[in-house]
Amino acid sequence: MTDRIADNPTKPELAILKLLWRGKELSAREIHTEIADQFGWSYSTVRTVLERMSEKGLISKTPVEGVNIYEAEVGKVALIGRMVADFSKRVLELDAAPTAAFFAESKLLSEDELEELEAVLSRWEEE
Repeated sequence: MTDRIADNPTKPELAILKLLWRGKELSAREIHTEIADQFGWSYSTVRTVLERMSEKGLISKTPVEGVNIYEAEVGKVALIGRMVADFSKRVLELDAAPTAAFFAESKLLSEDELEELEAVLSRWEEE
């Protein structure tokens, strides 16, 4: 899993990453079932987005019995930390990102991940 990507993911890419972070590995059909209503996408659109995400290095795909299985290649905490730092600096014009306590109610982050996020945000402040 990598901590570096060139750009922040789009809203649909982030939705797919969240699914993969929760489910670890999913097929395109499973991903389509989860997000089709949210984005109004056809199965072929989901597959196209997955291919682009794979090319960007956000996800990996592994063929298993004729079906591609997708897995997140970007770390959840690293990506969230980078997005928070970017938003804090670029949009809010803050010199420091909010503390991880801001995310205490998040359904996406465990206690361990919150501690890791706090460390990521602290390192960003030092840079």
